[in-house]
Amino acid sequence: MTAIQKFLSPRYRLLSHLLFWAVYMVYATLLYGSTRDDYWRGFVEVISTLPVKITAVYFTLYYLIPRFLYVRKYPGLILIFIASVILFGYADRILMHEIYVPIYLKDYNYEKYPMTDLAKAIQRSSIVYLVVFAASAIKLIKKNYQTERFSQELGKEKLDAELKFLKGQIHPHFLFNTLNTLYALTLQNSPKSSEVVLKLSHLLDYMLYDCNVELIPLRKEVQQMQNLIELEQFRYGNRLEVSFSVTGDVSIQQIPPLLMLPFVENAFKHGVSKEVEEAFISIDLTLKDQQLILRVENSKAEGDTKPEAEYTKGIGLKNVSRRLDLLYGDSYDLQVFDEEETFMIVLKIPINAKGNLVSEATPAHSSLI
Repeated sequence: MTAIQKFLSPRYRLLSHLLFWAVYMVYATLLYGSTRDDYWRGFVEVISTLPVKITAVYFTLYYLIPRFLYVRKYPGLILIFIASVILFGYADRILMHEIYVPIYLKDYNYEKYPMTDLAKAIQRSSIVYLVVFAASAIKLIKKNYQTERFSQELGKEKLDAELKFLKGQIHPHFLFNTLNTLYALTLQNSPKSSEVVLKLSHLLDYMLYDCNVELIPLRKEVQQMQNLIELEQFRYGNRLEVSFSVTGDVSIQQIPPLLMLPFVENAFKHGVSKEVEEAFISIDLTLKDQQLILRVENSKAEGDTKPEAEYTKGIGLKNVSRRLDLLYGDSYDLQVFDEEETFMIVLKIPINAKGNLVSEATPAHSSLI
């Protein structure tokens, strides 16, 4: 919390009120005192009508503004404002005549300027409402600041909730596909089933525990990408050729969890599962020029003419695309290349000089006076 936020909080409300009136009294005393070169007289003039100004300020801030301005009851606001201007003008004039005039203006001509003089009352009211307008401006500025801050915090909370929901949807999606692999191997009584169970346990541990944070080391995501590749290779055997290369140091970067795995899983699901002959998947992860680049390319089954949307509408890719929008806004680039025999995605995400992935995505009311 910044110093301004602390000062504007309800905890410091009394202090802010006292400071406001102290500043006003010092300013007005210096202003009135300098015109007559008598600062004590200036102070008496200020203190004699201070109760009227305090009443006018708090009447405006706690009654007029919340009950009429905030709810847009403009006719009532105008009528009560005009009445209060006249009322406080007369009240200020009365206090001046009771305290200040007997001391400094003993020869005051009451016949020429009677207490009922409306013009003099409005003149005094203009002095009162200079203070009222200053206090109202502070209140409205603070109100706007709090509303903006509340909207930002609410937006961030909604963003965090949506990100958690989208990430949570990916977990059962991966589990479902991996269990299918294990099921196929157990039907064949494959001796590799125990190894698959071990790798599946690592994958589940990653999804259930490691992914419960905003950022994880990039090397962990890379390890699980390799883990997923090996799991799928158990399933497809020799008819699948996979190449996986990593260029750059992945030990210092951080990444939102389960951000790259869906692209790899999608390549197996759409590029290999329906291929009866030899298929290939090529995965390249590169870190250079303050940018992370992921390229995933897979072969397409002969005669497969499904449009690009068919490859990208699955739960995993749909969710990861939405997460990219929420996390990185316009700072990331995702390109899809749908060729006759291959399908490829290229994802580019900026990283800063310290190796952290750059994120673009990134509120209660109280009164000041």
